[in-house]
Amino acid sequence: MASNAKVGEIVLVIAVSVFLYYFFWVSILPFMLIDEGNLIHSFFPPLEYAFILPAIFGVLFLGGIAVFSLYHIWDFIRTKTV
Repeated sequence: MASNAKVGEIVLVIAVSVFLYYFFWVSILPFMLIDEGNLIHSFFPPLEYAFILPAIFGVLFLGGIAVFSLYHIWDFIRTKTV
């Protein structure tokens, strides 16, 4: 079994890799003067997805937090009478 330090190192490497990939995709790739058929463009989806995907995940994340919170406080809301 892996130690906590090794798992933390793996998670950190994955997080930094994802961040650098997204940063290159959004910040650098649109300003590169290369053809659309170039090999570099084949590693990245269209730029429209760079803004749609985080918005979808953000809505799902916030919706999940809201559902989780309402599930846990539902009894307190129901027993309160106004």
